[in-house]
Amino acid sequence: MKMRIMNPDKQQFTCLLTLITLFVFPLSAQQKLTLDVCRTLALEQNREIRIAQNETQAATHARKSAQTQYLPKVSFGGAWLRTGKAIQPLENDLFLPVVPFNTIDPATGRFNPEALKDPETAMNALVINPQTGAPMVDQAGNPIFKNYAMLPADQLVFDHKNNYYARFTVTQPIFTGFKITEANHIAKRAENIAKEKEVLTRAEVVAKTDEAFWRVVSLQEKLKLANAYEALLDRLVTDLENMYAEGIITRNDVLKAQVKQNEAKLKTLQAENGCALSKMALAQIIGMEGRDIEIAPDTMDKFPLSMPPSFYQEASPDNRAEIAMLKEKAAIMESKRNIERSKFMPDVALTGGYGWMNPNPYNGLRSEFGGNWSVGVMVSIPIFTWGERRHDLHAAKLKMENVQLELNEAREMIDLQIRQNRYRYSEALKKAEMTGLSRKQAEENMRMAKENLMEGRSRLTELLEAQLQWENASSEHIDALVEMRTTLLELDKSTGEIYNHLY
Repeated sequence: MKMRIMNPDKQQFTCLLTLITLFVFPLSAQQKLTLDVCRTLALEQNREIRIAQNETQAATHARKSAQTQYLPKVSFGGAWLRTGKAIQPLENDLFLPVVPFNTIDPATGRFNPEALKDPETAMNALVINPQTGAPMVDQAGNPIFKNYAMLPADQLVFDHKNNYYARFTVTQPIFTGFKITEANHIAKRAENIAKEKEVLTRAEVVAKTDEAFWRVVSLQEKLKLANAYEALLDRLVTDLENMYAEGIITRNDVLKAQVKQNEAKLKTLQAENGCALSKMALAQIIGMEGRDIEIAPDTMDKFPLSMPPSFYQEASPDNRAEIAMLKEKAAIMESKRNIERSKFMPDVALTGGYGWMNPNPYNGLRSEFGGNWSVGVMVSIPIFTWGERRHDLHAAKLKMENVQLELNEAREMIDLQIRQNRYRYSEALKKAEMTGLSRKQAEENMRMAKENLMEGRSRLTELLEAQLQWENASSEHIDALVEMRTTLLELDKSTGEIYNHLY
């Protein structure tokens, strides 16, 4: 996947340009903004971009968190337990046989039953049946000794009501059926999706800024046109009043022109209000609310009536951020399928630690802490889950297939969108050429109608109609030029060319 990374030098230039815009522009009453400046301000001020950047950073931290799953986990735990009763391990008194010293094995220190086979030892230690001369046994078949030591049950009591436990534990996963590996893949893909989402958000902000910018340009040009049309009618009314004073025309002709003059004044007022509202909308997008902004006056003159180089370039749907996001989503679904498959495999982990207990079990349960280390291996093997894992695996496979279908459909729709926008731009370009020609023809027609009126060869209505045609043709030409820019914007969005204007 082609990642879009901002050039550091370009980033510094962008920040510098933004600072100049914010601190130098307020010195003037009206700020002459270009499209590039508006884009820069919008990208710096937009809240949606900040949200997308935070989501990208959060995804980066999530990826780093997933990487730690490979490392051992160290934990510490402790407990305090107070009991209400003392511990009495014996239910009844315990009788322990007293054995002769020679029955103890000196090598092991343990009782040697074979030593009782010696007649002399048996005579001294065991109870002998006087009739048979053999040792007497109890019901369990054990020999009965002559002497026993009694261990009273009520005397063997551990009166430790406060019990303490503390332990450090280290756990290192050895094999998890590749769950950790796939979880890291998912985290990495999620980070890529967040980055592409940030790119997409930037593109949407640029598109929104361009639309608002060209709306202002359109209404500014229409305001100029309304002023020019009103000025034409003002001059015409003045000329007609002079002609009426000389008796050349009637009062009715003057009134007709004055009606058109009033209509022109109303159009000018409407254009002023529309222009002010559009500037307020643009100012809100670029973070300059409440400021008097003005678009560079030569913006409309820079419209090239030709195909841009990107129009002829081969456009691939894979250039779009939406396709990149769907690719990453498909990879995530594949990893989730692998995780479901890993549930059929065992989990193996190595564990070890060191713990302390009080009472000390290693020193007669004295009221002190005694410690000991331990190490072991934990193995968890799934055996029977009533088909849960199998159903989850089938569900993951179907979800993966659905994402692939979405990806294929998105490619087809984007390819169709590119073709449609190319046709629309070609039509808009042709429309701009034709309306430009119509405007020139209407201007020439208006000039000739005025000359004919002054020479008495035509009526006033013909001039008024010619002026109205010129005003309509000029307005249509402005709309066509702005439409050409907006359709080019849509084409750049569909081909991914707009991504070159995000930083």
